[in-house]
Amino acid sequence: MVAGPVGVMLVSLCRYSTRDLGIEVDALRQEVDVLKRLSKGIRILKEELKENLPRLLEGMDTGVCSSSEILSNLNDASRKILKDPTEFYDTTKTGQIDFALKSLGGSIASTRDTKDYNPSQLETLYHPAEQILQPCVMPGECWAFEGSGAVVIRLIGKVSIRAVSMEHVSRDTLAAGLRKSAPKDFSVWGLDSLHEEGHFLGNFTYDIDGSPLQYFPVQEALAKSFPLIELKIHTNHGNPVYTCLYRFRVHGTMDHYGRHQTEGQ
Repeated sequence: MVAGPVGVMLVSLCRYSTRDLGIEVDALRQEVDVLKRLSKGIRILKEELKENLPRLLEGMDTGVCSSSEILSNLNDASRKILKDPTEFYDTTKTGQIDFALKSLGGSIASTRDTKDYNPSQLETLYHPAEQILQPCVMPGECWAFEGSGAVVIRLIGKVSIRAVSMEHVSRDTLAAGLRKSAPKDFSVWGLDSLHEEGHFLGNFTYDIDGSPLQYFPVQEALAKSFPLIELKIHTNHGNPVYTCLYRFRVHGTMDHYGRHQTEGQ
């Protein structure tokens, strides 16, 4: 029988499922990949600037190009080069794993009695609740629902929830009136099943004048893990008709010993 720290480590490794290892290895692999692509993109952008900037500046001096045209050319080049890396970076900008992320296995378990907002004139902009588990945060790419609402998210495993993040589009990309649809007061609850009241984790307020991505440590940390989390949005910032939720993340630590118990719940 193996005793001491080595024995404990061996037991932990045996209990650590192949699927758990696969999830974390895949996340690390993607992070390494995006860093490589970002580095390559920066090198290419540097080379393009070195090659083209003197010509563009000369054109400005001679009146061939305006300053706005130069900036437009530079913006187009940088946007093309950095589009893919920044889209992936959007999924990891908190520096923590998002245990609700759809590409890792997160999903929508229920939206309770929430009514989607989908007027006929905006039908092409309709997005289901799954949109809040995906990385794209562009104007209009949100889950819109009438008034207040709730959503239950099935996490990628049983998670000891330590914090959540909510993200809205930048105030620089929306008119002041459209920003009023952003969530304001909300609460989060840890659930073992869809049919229970849940364990209260905290009440929070999203600051419309703050950073687009806001991080909220749970107020009532519990010594247990949950396969489900419920987000209840109670108010928005003044839109009387609908609320738009762009992105919601869940952070913490996964309970590897109970991972298999979430299957089929």
